[in-house]
Amino acid sequence: MIYIKNWIEHYEDIFALEPNEINFYESYSKQFNSPAKFLSCECGTAELSQTLAARNNFDITVTDSFKEFISSINSKQSEKENPVKAFNINPIDISRYFGKEFFNVITCCNHRLIFLQDKTLVEKLLFDAKTLLVDGGYLILDLINFSKLDFSHPRIDLPVLRGNNCALYSYILKDSETMKYYLSQSLVTNTGKEIDEVKHEVICPISLETFKPFAEKIGYSSIELYSDFNKTPFTPDSNKIICVLKK
Repeated sequence: MIYIKNWIEHYEDIFALEPNEINFYESYSKQFNSPAKFLSCECGTAELSQTLAARNNFDITVTDSFKEFISSINSKQSEKENPVKAFNINPIDISRYFGKEFFNVITCCNHRLIFLQDKTLVEKLLFDAKTLLVDGGYLILDLINFSKLDFSHPRIDLPVLRGNNCALYSYILKDSETMKYYLSQSLVTNTGKEIDEVKHEVICPISLETFKPFAEKIGYSSIELYSDFNKTPFTPDSNKIICVLKK
């Protein structure tokens, strides 16, 4: 179970924009005619998209499977000079709602890809995103480097994510019989208050070794791998992977 109210309250603290993140996305978007058409799947509070939209050289659409995130985004749209278009859509359904070869850049941030729960659904998202991208368009994914973790144990602790006012503690439990993986997360505020954010939620901890063949089979023309938004080259010791797939 995911306690979405707590996510909304603390999301931008835990998943704050990283140094150079805006410049990173602009470096890919500026390869296309302005305004670049940008789709953010599982956007959360859409801080990234709202910041890009404020620069007025983007046509931005955001989706999230939680209607609470979309309601929060839409409640603030009247204040925006260049509002984003926000829809309550599951990422595996994007091809049903958007036109083929329309977007220049598609992204899924903050490790939300793991909540697709199944490798087949991850592969479907990669395929659907490719159909929605123009030729030369980019799919940019922010992934956990699961290859770095030891899955021989029944419990796998993930790196702690720290914001200014709280920290997010996460661990995965492996069911060896069903080979399913369950994520639990708790948020601890600076005052010591502990809040359950995610409890025993089925996830898909897909490794780079599995992910890359999916992308190659679907037919992306190139794959770039970085450790952060400064384009630091990816290494096996990196905590996360910024993956850039070009159509």
